[in-house]
Formats: sequence, structure tokens, C-alpha cells
Amino acid sequence: MIRIYLFLFLALPLVAAPIPLRPHEVAVLYNSDDPESRDLAEYYVLMRKIPPSQMIGLPLSKKESISREVYESTIRKPLTEIFIEKGWWRMGQDPQSGATAPQQSKILCLALMRGVPLKITRSKPPAAEVKAKIQRVKSNEASVDSELAMAGLQRGAIGWTQSNRYYKKDLPFTQARLPFMLMVGRIDAPTVDTCKRMIIDAIETEEEGGLWGRTYIDFYMKGKGYKLGDDWLDEIVQKSIASGVPTIVDRQANTLPTNYPMTEAAIYFGWYAHNRNGPFLHPTLKMKKGSIITHLHSFSAAQLRSTKRNWSAAILEKGAAATLGNVFEPYLRPTHHFNIFYDRLLKGYSLVESAYMAVPVLSWQNIVLGDPLYRPFLKFNEDPENFSTHREYKAMRLAYRSMTDPEARLLKLRSAAAKIKSGTMYEALGYEFLEKKQYPQATAFFNSAKGAFQNPADKIRQDLNLVELHRRKNEKTKALGILKKALTSNKNSPEQKSLIGLSNILNPPPPKPAKPKK
Repeated sequence: MIRIYLFLFLALPLVAAPIPLRPHEVAVLYNSDDPESRDLAEYYVLMRKIPPSQMIGLPLSKKESISREVYESTIRKPLTEIFIEKGWWRMGQDPQSGATAPQQSKILCLALMRGVPLKITRSKPPAAEVKAKIQRVKSNEASVDSELAMAGLQRGAIGWTQSNRYYKKDLPFTQARLPFMLMVGRIDAPTVDTCKRMIIDAIETEEEGGLWGRTYIDFYMKGKGYKLGDDWLDEIVQKSIASGVPTIVDRQANTLPTNYPMTEAAIYFGWYAHNRNGPFLHPTLKMKKGSIITHLHSFSAAQLRSTKRNWSAAILEKGAAATLGNVFEPYLRPTHHFNIFYDRLLKGYSLVESAYMAVPVLSWQNIVLGDPLYRPFLKFNEDPENFSTHREYKAMRLAYRSMTDPEARLLKLRSAAAKIKSGTMYEALGYEFLEKKQYPQATAFFNSAKGAFQNPADKIRQDLNLVELHRRKNEKTKALGILKKALTSNKNSPEQKSLIGLSNILNPPPPKPAKPKK
């Protein structure tokens, strides 16, 4: 079987991975009044070989929301004092802002453990700020994490965004020369067990050769005012396909329907629903170990305990290893730019570096959930070591990496897909042609994929792929015909709800008759 893939191999120069963050450059903050928080900190330090002397325990509120006064007195001030006392920071004057700030820093990343407060509530700005018109935004609520990113900057006024000088960079943070800044990640979820699983999944994914699976993209398509977010997703689609990653794309205004068969998901980007929906309601959803799942919503991480509200908690509890989130209303431009985040991940950067290169401002409302040191695509730009695992995904990646002639590559991949009856390869080729609006070829590949897949859920997804194709062509009648046939042959599957949901979108049922008045 392995020999089937070797025809794709060409000797390629290795692409050097970015210099990693090292364990001695990470500090870990936990709530000393919460035994589970300390236990999680000790576990993370052990698993990532971080020096135990870099654990910091502070007596903190057990509430997720705190006031800015509580944040200043119980978190920022004592934390900065510890950094200075331990010699992790050497303070001086920041030449750009003129404020006192770290001029040298031995700690580049701060990992917050479950139990550390999540967000800072809105407060009235000091009268001096109002008079001086210092406020740059209408509100000053923020995530604890984003505020801590600028904790060393001794500024007089509070509660406004700070420009992120690491934004759009493409170099390791160890080389960025930004000593006044901390990258802050958070290992937090509804349960401690989930937090530990997130750590294990990240480490094991790295050890097992990286994150291999499908990328799912769910557009919003609401036009003016929202185009920027869809532009990010469009860039991801083009990059993902060009990188040889099997990519499934929904370009409709509605989100993916309930119980959508999102099998072998390694990456997901979507928007815009208030609470988890679609594939994340599937009772047996199983994502790839180490998966990074992110849904853009203003309040995606407004809380991290209930799996029935918002997105972040539910995503992590469903099996994701990492996600991005917002604790309040960040507005679109100041949130994480998904296209940059995805690009940096594929280049081999860590989760926290990729996230901080993707966000334009700090002291704001964004958070990064997952092991900050996680590098899911560390070996993505190297030749695969073997094809005994993730063979179809590795073959796709190697083909796109080594063969610049699209016609020759297509012949090789189609031949390989036929030899091993690979639904994964056929489906990936189908979306490549669908994105090019080459509909006959896309239709043929989706039909071949349906015949090759053994899993009924994957077969149903090919029907949904064809529905997507006809919706893009404004062929509603044909789309409904496919759904009707699929509903007849999949009456007892969980995915039936996705077929019903799309049918109702395309052909809304008549309203129920009004009850007669008594």
C-alpha cells in the first residue's frame, strides 16, 4: 500500500521550521485559592518541562468576571512585581510610548490555567481620561488575557486598545524584539479533565507527526459590512487547497445544518451563530486529535463552563484541542484575522504565536484557548516520514508540494485515488474544481467519492456537496431532487437532520395554521 504513494515523491529541500518558544521562556499563572488550578499548572509544567520555579500562584477570585480594580490589585500589580523581583523583566523607558516598560524580558509567554478570571467588566473611565479624550473605543471591558499581554507597560490611563506590534509579523517571537509584550494563552474548559486532554492531544499530535485531516470552511455571505470576514475565509480556502489539504467549503448564508457529517475535521473556521450549532450538535461527532476549531462570534468565549451557550466551551468539550474566542463584542477588524492565523500555523509556528500575529490590537477582548506551545504543523513543510498513518492526507500534501504542473498532478492523484478507492482524494479534487467553477468535473469527483467511501456519513456528505454545487449555480430544483433522494435512503441516520434542514432552507414548509381564538 505504501508504494502506491511513492510515485509522488521528489527530493525536496527541507523548509526550516521557525525557532520554537522554549520551556524556560514560559511562565504559568494559576489561582492559589483553587486546588484544581494548581493541579493543572503542575501537570502542564510537568508535561512541557517548564521549570517549576516559573509557576506563579496568586489568590484570585473564582468568578469568571472581575472589575478592573480587582484585576489591577490582584492580578496585574502582583504579577508585574513578581516578574521584576525574579529578574524576568528589566524595566526602562519604552522609546515609542515614553512609558515605563520592560526593556529586556526572559519570559515571552504566559500560560493561564483554569481558575484564573476570564474577563474584566466595563468601568467608567477616570475623569482625566474623558477630559483629555484619551478613550479610543466606546467601551473598556476586556479579557484578562489581552490586558496581561501589555501588563508591563506602566501607563497612566487604562481601558483602551493598544496597537499590537507583532501583528502581521512572520518571524518567531524570540526574534521579534518586543520585550514589553507577553503572549498570553489559556488552558481552560468546562472541566479539568478536558484541560488535561487538550494538553495531551497537543503533545501527542506533535509526537505523531502533526495534524492531518480535513479543513472545513463555513462562510457567512451576508455582503456589505461582513465581507472582510468572508475575505479571510476565502484566502484560507485558496491556501488550503493549494497546500494539498482536503478542504470542504460552504459558501451559503446559512451555517452548516444540524448534524452535518463533519468527519475527520482537523481545522474548522466558520461564522456567525450565537451558540454552537450544525455539526457540533451531532451526537457522535469525532474530530481529529489535536484539532483546531474556531467559530467567529462576538461572544464565542463569553463563558467557559456551560456547553449549551456560546461556542468555545462547547467546542473544547466536543474534542477540539484549541480555539480562539472573544469575551465581549470586539468588532470585526480588531478580532483575530483567521487568514493570518491559518497561514502561520501552516508555517510551523506555535498556537500562541500564530494567534498573536493575527490580532491587530491588545488590551482588548480576544483569547487563545489551548496549549500555547502547540505546533500542529511543525512538519507540514517537510517530506512525510512514512505513509503508515494519515497516508491519503500525506500523499495529497506531497503531491501539491512537489508537482507544480496541475495537469500532471491531477493525473497522478486521480490514478492513486482509483487504485486505493480513496474517497478523501476524490472529494478533495471535487472541491478544487468546484472552487474553479468547473462543475462537470466537480460532479464527477463527488460521485466517485460517494462510491469510494465506506462510512455512510461520508457518503451523505457527497450528496450535500452536490447540493452545494447546485446552490452555487442557482439550481434549486436539482438540489431539492438530490435531497429528496438522500432522505429516502437515509431515514435512520443522525445525518438525516442535515438533509431535512437544507430541504427546509431551500423549500420552507408552510406556516402552521393559527389556532382559532376562543
